[in-house]
Amino acid sequence: MKRIQLLLLLAALLLVNYTYGQGKAIIRGKITNPLSDEVTVITYPNPLIPEEKETTVALSGNTFKLEIPVTETTLAELVHDNEVVPVYLEPGYSLTLTFNGDKFLKTIKFEGKGANENNYLAQYTRRFDEVEDYQVLPDNIKLNEKEFTEFLDLRKKDQLKNLEKYTAKNPVSDKFKAFALSEIDYGYANDKVTYPALRQRVGASKNYVAPSASFYAFLDELDMNKGLAISPAYIAFLRNYTAHYTKAAGLTETDKLYYKKNYTIAAEKLQGNARLLAQANILKQSVQKGHVGHTEEMLQDYKTSSKQQEVVAFLENYLAQNSKNALGSLAPDLKLKSIDGSEVALSDFKGKLVYLNFWQVGCGLCIIELPHMQALTKQLQDKNVVFVNVGLDDEEEKWRKMVTAKQLLGTHLYLKGLDAELVKRYDLKDVPAYFLIDEEGRFVTIKARRPSDREAANDILRHLSQQGQATNK
Repeated sequence: MKRIQLLLLLAALLLVNYTYGQGKAIIRGKITNPLSDEVTVITYPNPLIPEEKETTVALSGNTFKLEIPVTETTLAELVHDNEVVPVYLEPGYSLTLTFNGDKFLKTIKFEGKGANENNYLAQYTRRFDEVEDYQVLPDNIKLNEKEFTEFLDLRKKDQLKNLEKYTAKNPVSDKFKAFALSEIDYGYANDKVTYPALRQRVGASKNYVAPSASFYAFLDELDMNKGLAISPAYIAFLRNYTAHYTKAAGLTETDKLYYKKNYTIAAEKLQGNARLLAQANILKQSVQKGHVGHTEEMLQDYKTSSKQQEVVAFLENYLAQNSKNALGSLAPDLKLKSIDGSEVALSDFKGKLVYLNFWQVGCGLCIIELPHMQALTKQLQDKNVVFVNVGLDDEEEKWRKMVTAKQLLGTHLYLKGLDAELVKRYDLKDVPAYFLIDEEGRFVTIKARRPSDREAANDILRHLSQQGQATNK
């Protein structure tokens, strides 16, 4: 009986150790000519959440050992000083690597469980770094449509051949092979869909001819759900895929409907995980650069379709942290005394575009801008825009005399000093400060052009024109 109990206990311990081992990966290493005294591995537990986890250890002489929590297949980054190499990890991997700090990527070599996968990945990465025929920049981007497609076709053929040749001698897991194919297929697709924009961006647009409709035929042939979320090429492609159709619809990144259009295109053209991945990334971009009102609307839609509550919670928190005074967020309301003694609130101007100016009599640059503000106000006096000027001088009388003596146009309000709570709510660091606030009381920009800028009037007229077009639709 005691022997049976002992065997059961031993089996339980082995099961615990196996389970624990499956929840992590171990990386041991030896470095010749170390560049620093530590090594870091960066992982991304959820590909939809841009929050990285760092595991760092100090070198013991020139060796190290890292234990990284890994519950599912992931692509990590091994960092030593300024050198970085991708590392593919599955639960239970136990890797031993060696490299020379002076020749990091060229000398890195893996042994142990997961070695075949990572030696291939290092070789694949090194090929992109060293072989010019693999690189889009600086020369291949200058090729015409036919030549560029031939370049990509030859590169992809070579990549597939190398993968098959390598794995025939060095077996890899099915999960890794799916990852490697995702990188090849969507690296090709991403380079092709971004060809026109990249070519123009790097100044290779001399004698440029826009691609024919057939150039994009490959987009209809792709299985959008074949890619893997841990594949950087796949994530980049999904982002540029929706951007391609958004720009084809005539929108640029400066249009407040840009990210909403991206989101709608993802809903129309993608299904399943591809759709959720694309929309989550569009939402992250929209929080950073887009219109808060539209971001809120998209997030509400995403909550109904995504079952990953962790991702939804992250996006809600991310939006809350970044929505203050962002494009499309509600401008803090104000209620201040005007030059004639009446109280005026920002909300009184709902339905009109507001050009808001914070200034002081004691500010030299503010005084220089005054005649330009007069001219701008007069130029646009018959348009649906109001010019609201908030004086922040410590002495009200000084402000009052300046407004009266100069017969300043527009609405003039007074708020004592730069220490006022409203100043903090507008996050003012200095004056003059200019804001454009739309007809709904939301920020168009928190850095409007100064009145002396010739484009200031054009910005206002452009917004009013776009608003008129939207109203007529």
